[in-house]
This record gives sequence, structure tokens and C-alpha cells, in this order.
Amino acid sequence: MASDEAHKGVQRALDDDQLVIFYQPIHELESRKIVSAEALLRARRANGEIRSAVKLTEAAEESSAMYALDSWLVRNAYADAARWQQLSPHVHININLSPREFQEGDLVARLEKLLSGCGTDWHRVNLEITETSYIEDPKETVHMLDELKEHGVQLWLDDFGTGHSSIEHVKHFPLDGLKIPGEFVKDIPDNERSCAITKSIIALAHDVGLTVIAEGVERDEQLELLRELGADYVQGFLFSRPMPVEEFVTLLSSHPILPPDSRSRDADRDLSSRSS
Repeated sequence: MASDEAHKGVQRALDDDQLVIFYQPIHELESRKIVSAEALLRARRANGEIRSAVKLTEAAEESSAMYALDSWLVRNAYADAARWQQLSPHVHININLSPREFQEGDLVARLEKLLSGCGTDWHRVNLEITETSYIEDPKETVHMLDELKEHGVQLWLDDFGTGHSSIEHVKHFPLDGLKIPGEFVKDIPDNERSCAITKSIIALAHDVGLTVIAEGVERDEQLELLRELGADYVQGFLFSRPMPVEEFVTLLSSHPILPPDSRSRDADRDLSSRSS
């Protein structure tokens, strides 16, 4: 019954045009230049108010409605990215991928179909795998991730350290990087344990050849510590809040963009990969 209600809720949101995508920029830490934007689902009330879509997403996770929701998000995010990549071709798009997508077994074909005709380059797509959700068949997941990598997609592990089998994912999945969740970042530099955890995550990532995005950066002192610890990229209110695509495109026209050959860190590293 709950599954049926979730499906009806998602379908109603789609039919009534209640969904909208906001984008939050991701910056290279040293230069502060924009390298990507994360697509974040939002719900629009009848009075025009924009609010979180977390409850809708959580309900959809329990049913096949997640596929309809993901398809809408991916299709529209791809189309939006094609718009700004005409202006700023080096700026990627980060899209969260539900673990339920891996259960169908046709993920790559579905993404190819959604991407077809949008004008977005596979190499500019960063998919974020949500670590907080259990992945049912890790071996099959690795196979699908390998296929995505062959297409040029970049893969990021979201919410590192808060979910299932963190180290196992790093060990076995063909990842390009991981994201330090805001739950850790919000307490630095005041909380010694959070500082130690953040330092360890960054060191682990770099030791195995991965890059790092720190989410939830809101204060200068957080940014300074992340710089000292060697984080590669940052995302958070210190730089900008999530915004409609029109505002993001306007921002790109006035904000310095980071081309791949002028990054202040390792020129061979590429940002590719969610915040709430």
C-alpha cells in the first residue's frame, strides 16, 4: 500500500509540474573557480514556494516510482547542462544516482537513452553514488560502473563515512573521488574528532588516487582548514546556495571558470561527480 501511495505521489508531482531542479556550484578550492554544479531536486507548492523534495524522494525509494523520478531528474538536468556547456564547456554536472537504479540491470542503456539528443557530453557528466543506501549486488554494480567509465562518465561516492561498507566501496568501485558530508565539515575546526576524521578521509582518498569534495562549507575557518588538509574541491553556502538554472547560467557568465589545463592542483585530475 505504501508503495502504491508513493508511486501516486511521484506521478502527481510529475503530472502537476511540481518538480524543479536547483543547482549548487562546486568550486576548485585554491582558485575558487566553478568546475561543476550538483543537480538538486526541489518541490514547488501551488503558491510557488520552493521546498525540499526529500520526503518525496524517500517515499519513491521504496517503490518503482524511483525510476520515474530519476528519469525526470536526469533528462532535465542533462538538458540544462547542455545549455550552460555552450557557454562554459568545461563545467560538469553532478547527478545523484539512486541505488535502486542498479537493481534493474539496464542502467547504462537507460542513461544513454536519456542523454541522447540533449547535447551533453558524457565526459562532462559526474554521477554520485549515495553511500547511505545499501547496494544489493556489489559485483553487478561494479560491472555497470565499469561500463559507465568506458563512456567517459566520472564516478563519485557521496556521503563518505556515513553509510554501508565505506572502505569496501573505495576498494572495489572504479571511483574518481568521494565527498565529505556536511555532517563532518560543520564541526570543523572546533571539534577535534571531526578534524581528525576529515583529515583521515582526505589522506585516504589521495593515497588511493581519488580527489575530494567537501560539502557544507559555510565559514572561512572551515575553508582554511580544508585548504591545509589538502581538499581538492568545495561546495556550500560560503560560495553560493542552490539556485535555478537561469541564475546559474547568469553566474557562469560573470564568474571565472576553470579550464582543465589551468588548475592549480594536479592538472591530470578531473572533477567529475550531491548536497542537500
